[in-house]
Amino acid sequence: MKGTVNMTFKEICRIPGRCGAFEVLYRNGFLESLRPVESVEVEEVRLWLTPGLFDIQMNGMLGHDLSDENLDIEAIAAINEGLEQHGVLRWCPTICSNTTEIVERNLRVVNQAVERSAAPGIHCIHLEGHYVSTEEGYRGVHLPRFQRDPNSQEFDRWQLAAGGRIGLFSLAPERTGALSFIAKLRAEGVKIGLVHHHADHELVRAAAAAGADLSSHLINGCVTMIHRQHNILWSQLSLDELWASFIADGYHIPAYTLRAAIRAKGIERSILISDLSSLSGMPDGEYEANEMTVVLKDGGLWVKDKGTNLLSGAAKTLDQDIEYLTTKACFPLEQALLMATMNPARYFGIEEQMQLYPGRREPLAVFSWEKSRFRVHQILK
Repeated sequence: MKGTVNMTFKEICRIPGRCGAFEVLYRNGFLESLRPVESVEVEEVRLWLTPGLFDIQMNGMLGHDLSDENLDIEAIAAINEGLEQHGVLRWCPTICSNTTEIVERNLRVVNQAVERSAAPGIHCIHLEGHYVSTEEGYRGVHLPRFQRDPNSQEFDRWQLAAGGRIGLFSLAPERTGALSFIAKLRAEGVKIGLVHHHADHELVRAAAAAGADLSSHLINGCVTMIHRQHNILWSQLSLDELWASFIADGYHIPAYTLRAAIRAKGIERSILISDLSSLSGMPDGEYEANEMTVVLKDGGLWVKDKGTNLLSGAAKTLDQDIEYLTTKACFPLEQALLMATMNPARYFGIEEQMQLYPGRREPLAVFSWEKSRFRVHQILK
């Protein structure tokens, strides 16, 4: 993979969501021209031009944890750079369950990083946890002592610290006061995800009616044994008003389950996420994380002695997830790319910002697809 600064890129590429192939000319920091090309076989074009991948849920990488009490601007800048190396040009830093003071502190640090242009890829902040289930299985690895009922005053303090940048909040709808909290946030322009919960179908519908519109990392954050008919998975898959995000790393969801779930929800309502842990990009081995010993091995991350029965976040980046979805879950590459680029943009209502057209000056990511390997070919900026 090469990065290009104010240089010329001229190649034949495909573009997700568009028919045919295009001659692309990117020069001096902007997309100078797009010209449809009829003289090539589309199937033979190995390069894909994109506005960059868009990861709406990632908790850290390269040893930097966005929920750590020592988070600083340099760490956020390092994460932004690390993501760019994988073609992720837009992302939502995700701060997970912790004390209200640490959450507020880290929101302030993220806001400062954006204001100082240290992390140009940040779209908005995602808060996950804080107000989720404490039941084993449903809570995942979120520590029970940090879980509580939604608190509007606490959120207002957090949003003030974040400079208004909290754009997505994932919580459990069965918590006391959750429905009114959902309605409050939606009225203030904050998107709502349902996560780590055990709400019945009537409550899921009520949460959606109040303004929730996303099932965050659906299939995960659930107990092992559920009713074959009445459960949170069927419930959320059945509601067209809910989008769903999925972790396609090969560990969180088997390929056949992933294929069935995305086909049930629909390509147009599905979003790929990485849910990256701070240990992504680190050498395989044992680490202390979230007050547990975890094992990082072969792109997977588990709580020690629990095996794959208890995952502790993810280690594979979004480009790796796209390759898995294409090669193992049998989705066309173009559909996988749309689920990691245009779909998250549509979810946040910024689809226009992701369009490719002559004159565009934002960075672009070019990927290659060859022999079932998906790789970053070049970052244009």
